[in-house]
Amino acid sequence: MKIRQAAVLSMIAFSTALVSSAAFAGGCGGAGHAHSAQEMAEKYFSSMDANRDSVVSEAEFKASPMTKFVKNFEALGPNSKGLVEKEAFVKMFVDAHSDKGSNA
Repeated sequence: MKIRQAAVLSMIAFSTALVSSAAFAGGCGGAGHAHSAQEMAEKYFSSMDANRDSVVSEAEFKASPMTKFVKNFEALGPNSKGLVEKEAFVKMFVDAHSDKGSNA
């Protein structure tokens, strides 16, 4: 399951970068700029958290633009109450985009 979540989160990052690159070109003062995995995870989470309560329900997810990148709510790792918690989502995203354990 962790491999699947990592793959989904990697696809989110790639797809969002691909789709938004033209729209945000020069959006950081015109200079080359990269956002951290933490910043990106928080941005993605915010795009789903309609009521800003730091959890995402399946209904919020389905109404969000993230459905273009993630087809299955379960891939986001909802808790036993069926909610995706911000802290858990950010940690999972950052861990999936960490250089730790990389052979590069």
